[in-house]
Amino acid sequence: MNIIQISTFGFDTRFPSRPEFVLARTLAAQGHTVSAIEYWHERTQPQIEQLASGLTVYRCRTFGFLSYDLWRFSRILPTPDVIHVHHLRHLLAYQAQWHWGSVVPMVLTPHGILHDGDLVVDREQPFDHPLTPENLYMDAAALWSSIGSGKHPRRAFRNFLIHAPLRRYDGIFALSHHEKSIITSLGIAGQQIAVIPNSIVLTQYRTPETRIRAEQPTLLFIGQLVPRKGWDILVDALPTIASRVPNIRVVMVTHNTSQLAALEERTLRLGVRSFIDIRTNVDEAQKVILLEAAHILVAPSRYEGFGIPPIEAMAAGCAVITTDCAAGNEIVTDQQTGLLTRYNDPADLAEKILQLLSDEELRSQLIDRGKTYVHATYDPDVVAQTTIEAYQSHISRFNSPAVL
Repeated sequence: MNIIQISTFGFDTRFPSRPEFVLARTLAAQGHTVSAIEYWHERTQPQIEQLASGLTVYRCRTFGFLSYDLWRFSRILPTPDVIHVHHLRHLLAYQAQWHWGSVVPMVLTPHGILHDGDLVVDREQPFDHPLTPENLYMDAAALWSSIGSGKHPRRAFRNFLIHAPLRRYDGIFALSHHEKSIITSLGIAGQQIAVIPNSIVLTQYRTPETRIRAEQPTLLFIGQLVPRKGWDILVDALPTIASRVPNIRVVMVTHNTSQLAALEERTLRLGVRSFIDIRTNVDEAQKVILLEAAHILVAPSRYEGFGIPPIEAMAAGCAVITTDCAAGNEIVTDQQTGLLTRYNDPADLAEKILQLLSDEELRSQLIDRGKTYVHATYDPDVVAQTTIEAYQSHISRFNSPAVL
């Protein structure tokens, strides 16, 4: 199969775990031809680069809302069998529909519909306010109405170019059933939406050696220091945890330090700074070691479009606690593959952590079931096969003559 995948910044050897890059590599390894198109945001990279047999990346400059490079590539690339767009908010999708939409089927993976700042009041805590679908300009009438009411023309056109493609795709691949329900509420027919999760490279967790847990009870947090990831919920739970487990250790791994000062202030005020080890420069190999050493991965998120750390933790044999909200509660089944805690509730989080630290038998059961589940569900070959079957279904429908 000849496939075009279009993303924003998804195909970079420095970030091999990006979901669209994992899918592209897996499809190419299975014998398909993949042309990956993205922004040319770092000019030290070649504009056209072959990253693997069957996988070539084409990088586009943009001028305003359009890209001459995308127009040029559309004329030199062979006609694909299907086009797969990743992420809702970028400006190549509308133009891609213009070039290919009447020729081949096009599908979209939004990668977190509630990351859209036009659809939510607060991207960090999207469940705390009603959604605002009226702010999405999905057709020309909405565009011109917004301009007529005084909206800034450039912002209005950008909004339209981002959101108008949504109703024009032949299919949408939601990452979770919750995401499917949100997309359906925007007027997309449910039969057009398939739930296909991201794939995660798990081969590094298939080691046969017995894992040695840290002697000291250790909690692991992996995520940005932003409200959406719930770092503050974990910090607020720590005084209760430390009062019962005085030798508790919390390792916090982050590459985003935007709220580091707030974390420092909060931990000092609560008297728990000495329990926390902050790591800001952790590579993939070090992350595996941390996951295999920790007793519990704590992911108290207020929203996740998908949620990679809990999956990696289960693959590494680390017990998981996450929030009972999208999409963590579709990755973790409470009392089966992990524990779910109430939304935005430090007291409940502390209780669940203490329960799991004290119940070694339960922790062992969750670890065994979680590991089996993630390898069967998120392995790249498994997800790629599901994706290919979905592609083939859309290709068949697209090429079938209309029934009069």
